[in-house]
Amino acid sequence: MKVSFNWLKELTGLDWSVEETEHRLTMCGTACEEVIAADRYMDRVVVGEVVELLPIEGASKIKLARVNVGNETLDSVCGAPNVATGQKVPTALIGARLAEGFEMKKTRIRGVESQAMICSERELGISQDHSGILVLDDDAPVGTPLVEYLDFHDYMLTFELTPNRADSMSAIGIARDIAALAGTTLRRPRIALRESSQKTAEYITVTTEDPHGCPRYAARVIRNIKVAPSPWWLKKKLLMSGVRPISNVVDITNLVMLETGHPLHAFDLDRFGSREVVVRRATSGEKFTTLDGCEHELTPEVLLITNGQVPVAAAGVMGGLESEVDDGTSELLLEAAYFNPSVIRKSRRRLGTVSESSMRFEKGADPNGIPFAIDRAAGLLQELCGGEVLQGMVDCYPEKIEPVRVDFRPGRCNRVLGTDISRERMKEIFTRLEFTVEDTDPLQVTVPTFRPDIGREIDLIEEVARIEGYDNIPDAVTNIGPLYAPRHELDVFLTDLRRTLTGVGFDEMLGHGLAESGLSRRVNPDEPQLRLVNSVSRELDIVRNSLIPAALSVIKHNVAHRNLDLRLFEVGKVYFPPDEQGNWREDLRLLLAVTGSTPDGWREQPRPLDFYDVTGGLERLVDHFRWPPFGFEPGDAACLDSAISFRVSSKGQTCGVAGRVASALLDKLDIDQPVYLAEIELECLSRDGRKSIRFVPLAQYPAAPRDLAILVAAGVRAGELVAAVIKAAGDLAESVRIFDVYSGEQIEKGLKSVAVNIVYRSRQGSLSSDQVDELQQKVVDSLKKMFNAEIRDK
Repeated sequence: MKVSFNWLKELTGLDWSVEETEHRLTMCGTACEEVIAADRYMDRVVVGEVVELLPIEGASKIKLARVNVGNETLDSVCGAPNVATGQKVPTALIGARLAEGFEMKKTRIRGVESQAMICSERELGISQDHSGILVLDDDAPVGTPLVEYLDFHDYMLTFELTPNRADSMSAIGIARDIAALAGTTLRRPRIALRESSQKTAEYITVTTEDPHGCPRYAARVIRNIKVAPSPWWLKKKLLMSGVRPISNVVDITNLVMLETGHPLHAFDLDRFGSREVVVRRATSGEKFTTLDGCEHELTPEVLLITNGQVPVAAAGVMGGLESEVDDGTSELLLEAAYFNPSVIRKSRRRLGTVSESSMRFEKGADPNGIPFAIDRAAGLLQELCGGEVLQGMVDCYPEKIEPVRVDFRPGRCNRVLGTDISRERMKEIFTRLEFTVEDTDPLQVTVPTFRPDIGREIDLIEEVARIEGYDNIPDAVTNIGPLYAPRHELDVFLTDLRRTLTGVGFDEMLGHGLAESGLSRRVNPDEPQLRLVNSVSRELDIVRNSLIPAALSVIKHNVAHRNLDLRLFEVGKVYFPPDEQGNWREDLRLLLAVTGSTPDGWREQPRPLDFYDVTGGLERLVDHFRWPPFGFEPGDAACLDSAISFRVSSKGQTCGVAGRVASALLDKLDIDQPVYLAEIELECLSRDGRKSIRFVPLAQYPAAPRDLAILVAAGVRAGELVAAVIKAAGDLAESVRIFDVYSGEQIEKGLKSVAVNIVYRSRQGSLSSDQVDELQQKVVDSLKKMFNAEIRDK
């Protein structure tokens, strides 16, 4: 949602700075994401007049324009197709900095020196229109700074609104919040409407065959209008809201939509086809061509506005091509309706298009704001188009939608927020938000229909918090006290885990709980899937049963954008259908994924990231949380390469998988580099807690290292050998590590040579050579017995 800062000041009468306005609105939940100065590209741009237009030798598409800028006449090479002698035009002087980083300098084109530049709207940052230069009114004073002439000292505010705040998709809605914050009253525009003696009800009829899809439909008729360009003040408001001006009729309907939040539509009544409006559902296979020229085959999901015979608009989404307003329009049928949000959502999805109207109807427009919106538009049409407004409106409203009444307890509000806000202050907040308050016990608050998101006491508590300011609400520790605000153990664990992984170079991914069933089936073909009845899209049709599909999608996106070197992790839940006993299951999991190479730095050369970068991340967690070491055994996960696929275990229980992603799956996703990952269940690990540390004095007696080279069967695992050595040597084996594994021509087929380093040490005294030899022989005997090992000569 974009809106002009000056427009908000006009509706509130306040003179806050743009910085204060941005901060106060953000702190009340109406988040202002961006502030852009309207005149940022208008410094050293003045009003000029084209006094002469000369051809340039050897050039057919450019001309030399001589432009009077007040104190001198400058030459400007111009290629715009609409430039003409006598025009008043925006002229950039030397040193002007225009949009897209262009700086005006003297240039020579085809041997002709250009000392100035005639600008289009895009070059001035007004819009994206670059089809020709901006032509100003004939009375524009030559030499005047353009920003002064256009009155463009303004700011465009961009708001990132939460889905429930339909009221904030309008200048009045945002201004209402400002007025409540400042303790003033909203200034709605006044409507000056002079109606003719003929009644609208005698001219048209309205019938709603689907009152569920269209609870209210109102219409007015305006005759004898003249379609023309809008005045600049109207264009400016639209441009500052990111909307392209078209004509006075269309611009007025857009202005009222942006101002009130209620979409309207104007039909050419002569092309409408009848004097009858019928709202109904489409029939299967019915054809309809929208304003954008696309023909659609409809289903009964789509709600239509018809002339009794054929459709003229897709209700709440887009008008039809046949009844479009054009330069020859003289009679208007002006529509203002309220459509069921879920019906419009389905219609919009069926048509495959999103419009400013559909976005507002989907969030929930105000059914009782229709009279103001349609009268406001009719008054502007009368003022700017010379229209004759017929008396009254035809209003089909079979069952009135009443405002919601909610009981509100000020004491509970203070307990929830941890505040000490007075009862009178709360009443004032509701009144400033245009709620009606009855001073009973509890308070009776009537919520207007422009706030469909409010239906419970807790919603009203949130309104108090918003207007009081989230930055004025004490935090939990300050509010309740540090001894009574303990953090949940799991939260502490997850925060510590995230900090540990980011500390060793991993970046966190933030996925969501949905996934695509096809990809999930390739990753985990044996895992049950929990399907969504009404999925958001085909790509998000199940609740995820693994973190791996989302990670692969993230890697695919990054690789496609040439961000090739990734070390990622995600902590999140996965979900499964209920078992035979009806018990739902959700698991908390950790995913690590790496691909690409390490950074190129002065300390080390870059190297490819591999499986050991994943296991290194897991080992760092083992060290930090003092978990038992993870075990790795060959696995057969469908998404992993069989050569590097492992089951991960903790204390003998399988808790995840790790390995290299199968090349067939990477090819399917257009990922052309190896990806290594691990997915671990965290629930059991988080319950282990952090083991206490016991101090052991430093060894006082010397160590006795021994190396041992043995031949064993190729299938013997390194972990089994290490465990056997430790068991045989007991506490005197301070450390055991495998430092070499070899198989090749010098080794019999089916065998491998393993080199083991054992460090013996006693804490009671020095070990003699005989004692070490005895221990070593005990180890050798154990390995021979367990693995049929053969000792190799060095």
